[in-house]
Amino acid sequence: MSLLVKDSMSGKRVEVGETGGLGIYVCGPTVYDHIHIGNARAPLFWDVVARYLRSRGYDVTFVQNITDIEDKIINKANQEGVSWQEIVDRYTDSFHERLELLGIGLPDIEPRATEHIPEMISLIEELIEKGHAYAPEEAKGDVYYAVGSFPRYGALSHQHPEEMRETERGHTGFKRSPLDFALWKASKPGEPSWESPWGPGRPGWHIECSAMVSKHLPEGADIHGGGTDIRFPHHENELAQSAAAHPDLPFVRAWAHHGMVTLASGKMAKSVGNVLDVERAVNLHGRNAVRMWLLQSHYSQPIEYSEEIVEEKGRSNERLRNLYTQIGDSTSSSKQSDKLATELKQRFDAAMRHDFDTPEALAAIFETAGRVGQEVSERPVAAKEFLSFKETMAELLFTLGFTLPVWSQVQLTWRVDALPSVVKVKGNSDPGEQVKEKVSRREQARREKDWATADRLRDELDADGWAVEDTSEGPILSRR
Repeated sequence: MSLLVKDSMSGKRVEVGETGGLGIYVCGPTVYDHIHIGNARAPLFWDVVARYLRSRGYDVTFVQNITDIEDKIINKANQEGVSWQEIVDRYTDSFHERLELLGIGLPDIEPRATEHIPEMISLIEELIEKGHAYAPEEAKGDVYYAVGSFPRYGALSHQHPEEMRETERGHTGFKRSPLDFALWKASKPGEPSWESPWGPGRPGWHIECSAMVSKHLPEGADIHGGGTDIRFPHHENELAQSAAAHPDLPFVRAWAHHGMVTLASGKMAKSVGNVLDVERAVNLHGRNAVRMWLLQSHYSQPIEYSEEIVEEKGRSNERLRNLYTQIGDSTSSSKQSDKLATELKQRFDAAMRHDFDTPEALAAIFETAGRVGQEVSERPVAAKEFLSFKETMAELLFTLGFTLPVWSQVQLTWRVDALPSVVKVKGNSDPGEQVKEKVSRREQARREKDWATADRLRDELDADGWAVEDTSEGPILSRR
């Protein structure tokens, strides 16, 4: 079955996943502060995409990086008088905590920039060798990408070089052209640095993602996600680096850029202080309302935040929960139940397979749920006859990350002695009975909403070398 994604570069819908496998790379956070609700849009959306694709049998590799070395991190550390690593650890933990608050799972691979220094150096050396980069002797350690050496520069952002702005004014001293950008920066006193052929220094921002895509998705990314705010210069520069270094290898098949979250006063941004922390958003509105707000707009479009808007989304979610409660005791399936369940699955799949249209997928749920609600209102006894629809509704809302009342009725019964048949494991590794038991206890804690115990057991599994992914079919284990 076809899976179409609208490619930001060509403007056309591109078919991906034909072989049943999908590699997704998404630019993650620079960890120097708590993420705000706008920052949460990408991880929430791509987590939903991964959950949906896996529910339909795709073999997904989802990579979302963490930038753990950058000017903002160094500046924050200097302001507080602590090490840059302390800032990185603090805000990486904060990032994960806020994902958990929204019910967002971790990616399959979460690479950090500083773990890929050798790969970045190797890529820079290739670019120099092929005439796409240069290291001026007078720069004493800086290395720059030569934008003029790559004729296709500007294709992703749909700009001509003469129209582009200079993006790195702080590194203009030894550039051949104002548009050239730093691949490697010579170290300054007090800054973290790594050894390189050009002397001690640290990588530029753009080279990080090129190196990580190459390492973790060696056949290229089927989909590369990120915000419209980094389409230029970050993604433009990524493409220039990777395509110039490896012209015969695919880098990205489809670019998918999500719109920005705005306030009435403009773009939500830490730099101007008009942000809403994820923790406060969840406390104000609840996780389901925030999810409904984010998913009822197409990912490619900007979305506005206000308390009134999200409160209305919360009421919409409550209408679905109320219907689910009404039919929660269903023990049989009428012909109408089966018909609506089949129709809903087909409409949901059609929406998600055409550029991950979550607004249309939710519209299908609301419309068919409305028809069920009307039937129950007119004939109360029908509330017992919608088992197949209830199960379909639960499956699809779970795929979208929503929680529902009386959830245990549509989930597997979790017992330690049942674990070998219900816990899936990626790869050939056998986790052993002790790990399986922890998975069982964690799942039971989640069902009982004992989040402290569930988090502790996740940490223990992580320490044992196992990542656990929560899916509609139960937890899936994989080796870290």
